[in-house]
Amino acid sequence: MSSTIQVDTIKDIGGNTIISSDGSGTFTSNLPASVSNTPTFSARSTSHQTGLTNGGWTKIQFDTAIFNVGSNYDTTNDKFVAPSNGKYFFTASLKIQSASGGNTLEAVGCRITINGSTMGDNVTFIATGNISTMCAMNTMILDLTATQYVEIYAFYQDSGGGTGSARTYDTMFHGCKLIT
Repeated sequence: MSSTIQVDTIKDIGGNTIISSDGSGTFTSNLPASVSNTPTFSARSTSHQTGLTNGGWTKIQFDTAIFNVGSNYDTTNDKFVAPSNGKYFFTASLKIQSASGGNTLEAVGCRITINGSTMGDNVTFIATGNISTMCAMNTMILDLTATQYVEIYAFYQDSGGGTGSARTYDTMFHGCKLIT
């Protein structure tokens, strides 16, 4: 035996509508921002970023927001700015290529910073002469206060010298505020 419950609104104990339906299967949430994953964003690069410093860290440019709910990802300055205190989830994936495109890549890494201070980084060293392109990733939950900003940096090391590049469309940065 099955039962069906039909509702057009769900209200909290104070009588406030928290979810409503238009009758055709479309629901609208009226939950406050404090119980939603807003802000949330996904950003990527629209062109190859050249000039990754050999043996060093370079800030990555994510110049296009795929979505930017809350408008807290700054595409001009390539950073997320926290609108309020809370815990935030971030993940970044960088596809890094050797300077010449040859098999000279030695190491790649991904660093997450708050206001320029390192919160965590991952660096992978590989056998020289075996690969020309590799991904570096990092994921963190950070406790931010309003106006703090988060940026992503890439580490690049190449036995062939020169500067490397972060590849278009394969270089992504995502984040959201966690419901707490």
